[in-house]
Parts: sequence; C-alpha cells; structure tokens
Amino acid sequence: MKTLDLYIIRQFVVNFAILYVVLMTLFVVVDLIVDFDEFLEGGRNWAQRRTVARQAERIGQPASTVLDLVEHDAEPEQVARRLRITETQAKNLLDQATPGSIMVNLGVLRTVVDYYVPIIILVYAFFSGLLVTAAMGFTLAGLGRHRELTAMVSSGISLYRVAMPIIVAGIALNILALPVQEFIIPHLAAKLGRKKSQIKYVAVEQYAFHYAPDGDGSLISASRFDAVRGQLTDLRVVIRNPDGLQTRRITAGGARWDEQLQGWDLIDGYEVSAGPVGESPVEALDRSHTPVDFFKTDLSPTLIKTRRNTDYVRLLPVSELQKMQNNQAVPASLRDDVTRSKWGRVSLLIVNVLILVMGLPYFLLRAPGNMLIQAMKATVLCIGVWAAGMTLPELVTGAFNPVAAAWLPVVIYLPISAIILQRVET
Repeated sequence: MKTLDLYIIRQFVVNFAILYVVLMTLFVVVDLIVDFDEFLEGGRNWAQRRTVARQAERIGQPASTVLDLVEHDAEPEQVARRLRITETQAKNLLDQATPGSIMVNLGVLRTVVDYYVPIIILVYAFFSGLLVTAAMGFTLAGLGRHRELTAMVSSGISLYRVAMPIIVAGIALNILALPVQEFIIPHLAAKLGRKKSQIKYVAVEQYAFHYAPDGDGSLISASRFDAVRGQLTDLRVVIRNPDGLQTRRITAGGARWDEQLQGWDLIDGYEVSAGPVGESPVEALDRSHTPVDFFKTDLSPTLIKTRRNTDYVRLLPVSELQKMQNNQAVPASLRDDVTRSKWGRVSLLIVNVLILVMGLPYFLLRAPGNMLIQAMKATVLCIGVWAAGMTLPELVTGAFNPVAAAWLPVVIYLPISAIILQRVET
C-alpha cells in the first residue's frame, strides 16, 4: 500500500503543479496582452532611469537632475547651463541617455515579473482550495481512464482507501497557504495594492488624510502619507478633552512611525496650548511654542492604510490583526472585519478540505464512466460551495458575531460533505 500511496501522491502533486503553472501562465498572458502598453512604458522608464544614472555618475552630477532634464526634452544649451558643462558634453549626454532596445526589453521583463509574481503568490493563498480540488479531479480521472481504479477495486482495495493519500496531500497543500499568507504576502502588500497605471513609476503610493481620530479622540491630519516607508509630511494634531474641546495643538514638518514605542517620531515638531475662547490669530502666534519630539498614538501606518482600503486587512498577518483588535482607534465596523479575517484563515483551510471531500464522489467510480459529465457536475458544485464559503461570513456578520460568522461555512459544509461522501460505492 505504501507504494500505491506514493504513486497516487506523485500523480496528484504533478497534476497540481501543472494545473497551477498552466492557469497562472494563461492568466498572465491574457492580462498582459490587454494592458501591454503600461508594461512597455514601465520598461522604457526603468531603462531610461538606469541609463541616465550611469551617465550622471560618469559626469559627477545628481541622477535626479539629469533625469529631470532628459524627461523634459531639454535642449543642449539648457543642459549645459544647468549642469555647468560644455554644450558638446551636454549633447553627448543627451545622445547617450537614450536606452537601447536590449535595456528596454530587460526593463519590460523586469516590470512584468515585478507586477505578476506577487499576484501569482496571492492567487495560491486564496485559491489553493479550488486548485487542489481540480488536481484531485485530474488525478482520479487519469486513474479511471487507464482502468487503474477498476484494478484497485478488483484487488479488494476500498475507494475510500484510494482517496486517503489524495486527501492527505490536499491538506498539506492547503496548509502551505498559511505560511505564504503569514510571512510572504505581508511583505508584498505594497506591490499588491498597485494599479497597472502605477507600475511605470518608481514613486511609492502617497496620499493625504484629514482628521483621522486616534484612540484618545485626537484629530490627526497630514498633507502626505508615504504608505511604504510609514512617513507623514506636514503633520497636524488637535488634542481634545473629554468634552471635545481643543486643549493642545501639535505641528510637525514630518514624522516617522516607531513600531517599538507605538508612536510617531516628529521632525521639527512643536506644541501650542489652546488659548481662551475668542483669541485672535495674532495672539495665538504670540504664545510660546514647546518643542515636541514624539507623539504616542494608536493611529499606526497599518491602520491608516486599512482605513483607506478595507481589503488591505486580507493581506495582513495574524500578528497585525491581533494588534488591530486591541487598537482603540479601529472603528467598530472595521474591527468586525479584522476579527472575521483572523478566524477566517483557519476556517478557510477547513472549508477547502471539505470542498475536496465533496468533489471526490464524482471521480471515485468503480467502473469507467463519462468523466466529462462528472467533471462538469463537480465543477458547478465545488465552485458554488467555495464562492458561498467566501461570501457567507460577510453577509451574516450583522446577524452573527464575527467569530461565528467566520466558522459558519464550516458548520454548514461539514454535514453536507459527510452526506455526499456516502455516495461513493466501495
């Protein structure tokens, strides 16, 4: 039996790998054809930056300055005047700053890989259940087509025993999605949040936010938030008392998040106490400004990004979700999403295994049959069950608490899978 188990597992894993590679390749090719212009422009921009950087280093000039001149199609006279070089040197610089076709092709390839590799990893984490079930179908269909299932049954082996190595391997492949979700996807969150229109630029996503309250009720705003580096520009903080009246105001040119101290390290920060009601702006300027280096708050960069895009919760590890559960600045509606997402990591794993079990009876046949019809039935059932398992927790969150909502698909599918599995004729 050990030899038979290893044979079935090998067939199953090979089919899973082939299916995953084929589907991802098909997805990348189709998506790439639709938006190839964005990748072509991204590759050109990357090649341009690399070429300009080399030329700038050769003449001892800042790469950003040279790139700015090249991108704005500056004339040799302007380049010479700006960089304080001769016009001949400026002309040579502009001629050599144009990237060759090889560099452009390398840039396009790099842009494609940089954009699609994170997506392919994300697809594995969220669709591993369907991929495993599809691999099971191909494996058992192949065994049935070559009459191997019939031979096993004729030798006295139960079909349940035949399915056992597939279930074990399927559980292992689904469990593999957990470390991918916990340790790999969070580091790729910034890239996964990009739109195709952003891949041609190296600039990170930056946006402003205004009057976001933290756990103490303080009002915080900034003209720009660097989502990758966790930095704020032009920070403004209004600190209020329990009655909602302003007591202090903190202003800083910039701030960087300190994970250990759970607050913002301020750059050129100062604090001004609130004056009496009716105070004029001139009188407010006369009051003393106290330097401030640090502002402790519950409003972390993770929470800022999550407030902007609630789907960002799905990309966070459990450790971050736990912090957000204990964060007083997290709104009640978002707290439910965090709790449901946290418990949904484990419940989704169980749902994926139950979907695999539901699909088994359509392919565990004692005698050869029409596998196409069986595959169509299994596809409709498994995709429908998977889609319902993904959407049901969100639909019932108002009626159930988030933990119960996350486990509801497991409670429903467990008896259904047991009933369907009884259809196997051993």
